[in-house]
Order: sequence, then C-alpha cells, then structure tokens
Amino acid sequence: MPSDARPGALAGVDRRGDAQRHGRLPGVQLGRAVAALAVFYFHTHLALIYFDKSQLVTWKFLADHGADGVDLFFAISGFIVCYVSTAPGYTPLSFLAKRFFRIYPLNALATLVMIVLFSRSIGGPSQEIELGRILRSLLIVPQATPMNSVGWTLEYEVIFYLVSAVLIPLGGVRLLLVWCVAAAWVGRAIEPQPPIIARFADGHYADFAAGVFAYMMIARLSPRWSSSLGLLALAAGAYVFGPRLTVWATPMACCLAVAGLALLPAAPRLLVKLGDVSYGLYVWHWPAFMFLPWLAAWRHFDKANGEIWRWIMLVVVIAIASASWILLERPINRWAARWLARRSKNGVIAGAASSDVTA
Repeated sequence: MPSDARPGALAGVDRRGDAQRHGRLPGVQLGRAVAALAVFYFHTHLALIYFDKSQLVTWKFLADHGADGVDLFFAISGFIVCYVSTAPGYTPLSFLAKRFFRIYPLNALATLVMIVLFSRSIGGPSQEIELGRILRSLLIVPQATPMNSVGWTLEYEVIFYLVSAVLIPLGGVRLLLVWCVAAAWVGRAIEPQPPIIARFADGHYADFAAGVFAYMMIARLSPRWSSSLGLLALAAGAYVFGPRLTVWATPMACCLAVAGLALLPAAPRLLVKLGDVSYGLYVWHWPAFMFLPWLAAWRHFDKANGEIWRWIMLVVVIAIASASWILLERPINRWAARWLARRSKNGVIAGAASSDVTA
C-alpha cells in the first residue's frame, strides 16, 4: 500500500494536491484488518475439529457473526473502487491491470498449495482434484467450489471490478451504485441461483453498494475524529439493532462503518500493517485450517489444547501472510507499478502509474 493518507478531501473535488490525497487511508486498513480477523475466527472451528469442544473458550459473538467480515470486505472494495477512480490519470485499463497483479498471483500460489494438500489427502480426498476446477480456480471464474474455498469471494470481486471499469467511465459512481442496488434486489428475488448468475446478481451486491454510497457520503469531507467516531457508533447501532427492522441491516452498518473508517485521521500502526497483509491472511488461513487437523491427528496432539492452537494458528497465519506480502505481493506490486509506468510513457496504458497498485 502507499503511504498514509494526508489531510484533505477524500475525493478529487479540489484537484489541488489531489495526487497526494490518494494515499493509504489508515482507517480503511484498520477495517481490512478487522474483517480478516473476524473471518479467521469464524472459521477456526474447522481447524479445531480434532480437539475437545468442551475445552474451547469460544467467543460466541465472533463465532456467530464473524462471516460478516466478508460483507465489510465487499463494502471496502466498493469504496476503494470509487476512491481510486478520482485519482489523476485514472483509466479503466490501468485500474484492471492493477487489480490483476494485486489479486491473481497470490491466489494462484494458494491454489497450488491446496492442490498439494488435496493430493496428499490432507485438505480432502484426492478425487477432489479436477483439471477444470483447477483452471477455474486459477482464473477466478464462477464455480461452486474453488480449490481454496474462500476463493468464492474473489469471484465476486473480479466481476465487480470488471463492471466498475465499464460503468464508472459511462456514468460515474452514481451509475455504479444504481447497478449494485439493482443487482442486489434482483439477486434476492431469484435465489437460489447458479454461481455464474450469482456473481452478477446477488444479495452481496448490497455490500458493494454500501461502499459506493459511503464514498458518496463523505467524498467532500476531510478526516476528523468527531465525524469518524460518530459514524462508527451509528454503524455499531445499526449492526446490533438493525436486523430487527430490515434484512439489509448488515449492508447499512457496513456503509456507516466504511464511511467512519475512511474519515479516521489515524489508526494504530500495528493494525494498519495487519491491514496491509489482510489479503494474505484471508487467503492463507483456509489451507492452514485444512492442515492443522491432519497434523494434530498425525502427531497425536492433546485434545484439551484446542484453545491454545486457535491462537497459535493466528500467529502462524499472520506470519505466513506477512512473508507472502514481503516476498511475493509487494515485489509484484512494485514491479507492476514500474511496468505500468513504462507502458503509460509509451502511450499504451494512459495514467497507469497515477495511483497505487494495491489500493
């Protein structure tokens, strides 16, 4: 990610100094960290199936609601797509190129790891390896069960990026918001549906719409503690009490949360760094959770130590995610930025180097 966000309007309403304003938003990185940790905790029951459940000290709220971290991820994506679209020199091609280098290499590596786990009957029976499934997983195209099970969310992300690259140049973020709202309503009306349809029209598009609307709410505002904390408090209230009133309570809460996070003037450095590696944490936790039960059975771990292993796994996955960020993701992002800059100078991809590859 680029350097911390500077003071000033979030969007390019005032073009003076606009290039400097399109840096990293510390609150958004904090949101990414929270979302990744929530999903991690929600899935820990899969890693702990070998251990005695009666010995676990489970945080019931996260065990029940941690999956909503995916909704927050989607809302952040909706916000970021709008945010980078106002950067100087933005073009759909440069945007899609950056998204490709940000998402595909790490997903490909995680997919290969899952193939190894399946082939050794660690992550599942060997017959689950099938060439079509592997190719669809590597290409991140809609399917029922990608090799790395959490990859289904990447399928939504890829489709959303493609749609955004088409609609924003045509009608701006307002047209994107209309499309997301329509996709959410249509998707809810025709559930259930096959993956190829769901990735274009599904209730999850309410989350993307939440992020787009959050951007529209605060695009002209400057980071401020009072505004940020007020919106975050409203988000908490909507999340806790909203489900009693509407099925759209979670997207509404995500909208308020993303708006509040984007206006946050600062965030703890450790959590911002965790936000940097949140994609790796999300992608790598599933293979790790498939591996632990096999290892525990092989090495005959004490079944009473499940809670200890929950937190050991958190440390291990953060370490793996940090390593993949340092050794793979960041070098690829930097290489891609240089490559896109050269292509931009040659007039091939206009504005390619205008904003961060990892935004």
